[in-house]
Parts: sequence; C-alpha cells; structure tokens
Amino acid sequence: MTGSTKLLGAADVAEIVRSRGVEGTLDELIERLRDALGAHDPATVRTPARAGFHYERPALGLLEWMPAMELGRVIGVKTVGYHPANPTGRGLPSIVASTALYDPGTGALVALVDATLLTALRTGAASAIATDILARPGPTVLGVIGCGAQAVAQVHAISRVRPLEAVLVHDSDPEVAASFARRTAFLDRPVHVLAGDDRQRLLAESDVLCTATSVDVGAGPVVADGEHKPWLHVNAIGADFPGKCELPRSLLARALVCPDVVEQCRAEGELQQLDGQRCGPDLPTLVQQRERYEPCRDSLTVFDSTGWAVEDLVAAELAIELAGRFRIGQRFELHAPGADPHDPYEELV
Repeated sequence: MTGSTKLLGAADVAEIVRSRGVEGTLDELIERLRDALGAHDPATVRTPARAGFHYERPALGLLEWMPAMELGRVIGVKTVGYHPANPTGRGLPSIVASTALYDPGTGALVALVDATLLTALRTGAASAIATDILARPGPTVLGVIGCGAQAVAQVHAISRVRPLEAVLVHDSDPEVAASFARRTAFLDRPVHVLAGDDRQRLLAESDVLCTATSVDVGAGPVVADGEHKPWLHVNAIGADFPGKCELPRSLLARALVCPDVVEQCRAEGELQQLDGQRCGPDLPTLVQQRERYEPCRDSLTVFDSTGWAVEDLVAAELAIELAGRFRIGQRFELHAPGADPHDPYEELV
C-alpha cells in the first residue's frame, strides 16, 4: 500500500452499499469474514487488547480504539464511540465509528473510512456466522430484545442464513419497538411487538434470540431465566464493558458459550459471569471446526459477541475494494514527501 490516502465518508459508504445492493454487500461481508475466521492464525494476525476512555461529562460515553495487524500487509485501527444519549439528544446513532488503515511498510495512512454502518453490518455478519453453525436449520422464529440500530442489521444478517418465519421484538422504549416493523419492512417478514409483560415470551418462543440492548452496568439481565426451546441459540451483543451483562447466569451455566474473543469476553462480555473453565470455542475455532460443533444445534448455545478488530479490518477492506469498483470516494495527499526527507523545514523556508 503506497500513495495517497483514500477517504470514505458516511455518504460514500452508503453509496457503496446501494451500488452493490444491501443484501449483496452483507452476503459478501459474511463470506469474507467467514474466510478470514477460517484462515485465522494468531501468529500472523495480531489483535492487541482494545482500550479507551469511559467518562460521564459532557455526557455518558465510551471511546475505544481497536487495533488489528496482518503481518507485512496491513494495519487497521477502529475508533468507536458509544454514547447512549445520541439518538434522543443529538439525532446521532449511539455508536459512531471510523477505521484507519495503515501501510506497515511506511506507517502512512492509506485509508480513512466511516465505520458506523460497517460496524452494524460486521456485527450482524458475525452473528450470522455463529447462527449458521449453532442454530437449527429450517424456518426460524427470531426474538430480538433491544430494537435500536444494531437490531436491524442483526435481523437482516440472520435472515441471510435462516428463513425467518416471524420476528418477535421488545424494547424498553415503546416508540422504538413500534418503529421496528417499518425499519425492517424490506425483509417482508411479520414483526410482532411484545409489551413489557410479554417479554418472557421471547425466551419461550424463539428458535434464535438476539439481545442488542444498551443495558447499564449492573442493570442486567434483560430477560429472566425460564422455559425455552431445547435448541435455543442466543446472540448476545450488548455486553461490551465490565459489569454489563444481558443474560442470566443460570442460563449461561447450562449453555455452550462461544466468545468472539476469549479474554475480551471474560472482561466485558457474558463470560464475566462464569468461571474460567466454562468457556466454549472462540469464533475462529467454531468456523475452523464447524463439523465438530454442528451437533450442538440441538442444545442451548450462546454467541458472546463483544466485537473484534479483525471484523472491522475485513469490513473496511471490503468497503475500499467496492469503492474502487464503483469509483466512489476521494483521494488526498495527507503525507506529501519532500525532496529531502532529512529536512522537516524544507517546505517552510
């Protein structure tokens, strides 16, 4: 990677997805991510622990950076902000993100991509991959707790690997729940909104359940343990900070819990609630040993999804490739080399 820097803003990413088709884009992302997971080798792909800032002023928020490096080829760093007051207070998504790609040979920034939509798509793609391995095939009743932006991509992605019979949804905000059918109308699937008193029906009636909430630290679980189908598969994507959990410990204790990143999930995901021995295969192992884990489709399984920088690297590189295919975005000279690399003042004097 050399030369100028490629810039893709939010409008560019949206235009890329429209040009490719939203389903074509999502299918290609699922395929690319599955291939990356299947070939994943920690010796050549390094993902240091993510870190960031958690603060309460001027508003409750979290800003993290998530690095990934494929040795000798590319470095990606996603910066992601989580601000739960954004949708109602500022008209912005609660998750706002950008991904920077660097040339490991020179350190130059080769691309800067708005990753807000890409984050939703890659999170859905990861859930689709886990669901395809662990959930029963055939017509599926999908339950969703938390009907924000991430939930739209979750339902769409699951629909790419399982035929949806119906979608049951609940949100703590009735207006957000009521708008979910409109926001997912493109899927042409019946959506049933359940009131707070009926929330437990989501656990009892779902074949696949997605929890996509912004539950506060210490406020979980978002559904009580109870009766469910023996083959229930859960994609838990809302826990992303120490103390945040969506599922009851008793349910997790009965399940095969598969983390995307083991140590990250132990610190921030549903694995916080279990001891070190109660952990199933991580997502790369699940993909690489698919035949071994497909028999688990008849039992309770949980995908503990906290978000992995490899997913962001795959999504950003796909966006850059599609941008080239459709001639979208712009280039600019961020790093302008001078005639004398030893003289930083050459252009000043």
